[in-house]
Amino acid sequence: MLIKMKSDTLHRKYALPKDEKVRFSDFARIYIERVSVPGKRSYLTDISLLKNLIVYFGDLYLHEICDYHFEQYRNIRIKQKVKNKNKLVSTTTINREGALLRAMLNKAVQWGVLSFNPIKKMSMFKEEPKERILTEKEIKLLVRSAEVPLKHIILVALNTGMRRGEILNLHWNQVNVDQGFITVQKTKSRKLRRIPLNRSMKRLFSHLYLNRGGRGYVFENPDTGKPLQDIKTAWYSLLRRTGIKDFRFHDLRHCFATYTLLNGGDLISLKETLGHDDIATTSRYTKALLEGQQKLVNSFEVDEDGGEMIDFPERKIKTS
Repeated sequence: MLIKMKSDTLHRKYALPKDEKVRFSDFARIYIERVSVPGKRSYLTDISLLKNLIVYFGDLYLHEICDYHFEQYRNIRIKQKVKNKNKLVSTTTINREGALLRAMLNKAVQWGVLSFNPIKKMSMFKEEPKERILTEKEIKLLVRSAEVPLKHIILVALNTGMRRGEILNLHWNQVNVDQGFITVQKTKSRKLRRIPLNRSMKRLFSHLYLNRGGRGYVFENPDTGKPLQDIKTAWYSLLRRTGIKDFRFHDLRHCFATYTLLNGGDLISLKETLGHDDIATTSRYTKALLEGQQKLVNSFEVDEDGGEMIDFPERKIKTS
């Protein structure tokens, strides 16, 4: 009865067919309007992913979709090329499309349009992590070659682990240099978190504060008074100048996490600093920690003849 009541309410609110035969294309529009736009900061990504899903699933009724259809969809997509690019669609993209499809059918069940999700346990392509950790030499090269304001943005990312959007939208009322912390308000998980500032960051923010007077956004477009919107051109130009390949801005966050653990940081503190909801997300960085420990024991050896002992070098990275 509860499922029936929910279904009847949904039909009345969104004028869905009363025979429960809801086409995927119609449900996609409702999902975007009711779920993605009001509840997701990444709703544009959902809209983009749906374009390909609608091509294949658009005319199917929701109750007709099954594992077979998604397997066929994957077989088609894996052979297609990215629009305007001479490369095949990645397995990561196909997985994101599958995850969105599964989420939509889960919502259909919740709303009473479907009795169960037929692809709830569908398999995904195995993904290899794309994280790229810079060496200390590469970090020095990147920072020294960058121009302001990109140089300062990179330094904030490397010293705090903040996301690009969090940095670009950082307002001076979120920065407390005296107490030594930043309050991140607009986060991916929609939770407030505080990030401590090290000495380098205190110096940088003090310098920026004096130059800007502590008004508006930390990284502000002087022509609009709004935060900088796009640093892609400057970023890719920097990568070309330095010769650093296969490196995304988001990987600066991974560099922060990796080097933090290598220097004795703990997972719980790192989890809170990065703003992860689940410790399992943070624990993936323990691989880097184990690699660092291996380097540590390899750098200090005493052989049976009492041979040379080599001290493990200090890991603090100085870029100036």
